[in-house]
Amino acid sequence: MKAEESHLHLFQAYGIELEYMIVDVETLDVKPIADEVLKSLAGEITSDVTFGNVTWSNELALHVIELKCTAPTGDLIQLAEDFMDAVQQMNRVLAEFKAQLMPTAAHPWMDPETETVRWPHDNAEIYATYDRIFDCKGHG
Repeated sequence: MKAEESHLHLFQAYGIELEYMIVDVETLDVKPIADEVLKSLAGEITSDVTFGNVTWSNELALHVIELKCTAPTGDLIQLAEDFMDAVQQMNRVLAEFKAQLMPTAAHPWMDPETETVRWPHDNAEIYATYDRIFDCKGHG
């Protein structure tokens, strides 16, 4: 294959990310445990854990976890199945923490001013700077 043939072109492949809130299974209050969840899978604090075509990743807020394509893909049908499997797998893992993924895009009663906890591990300085500039507590 020629070098120029190895480059992806527009709409040839996609990199999709889904962000979910982690909440208590009984109260649905946000539960800032993304680091503990990733550690339970990797054996150490880490920002990413890869399961085939889907990687689980941290976000700025400790109650948010991201599912993203491990690599760009052109097969959106397979990707949809992979994401569905990942959501189910993540909820099984979260059950060990008495938690689940929030099944909506916005939390109805979270107070971002008092309940937001930033990711305190690798890249924490970047997240703190981003929060200082954009005031992420207002984005609950």
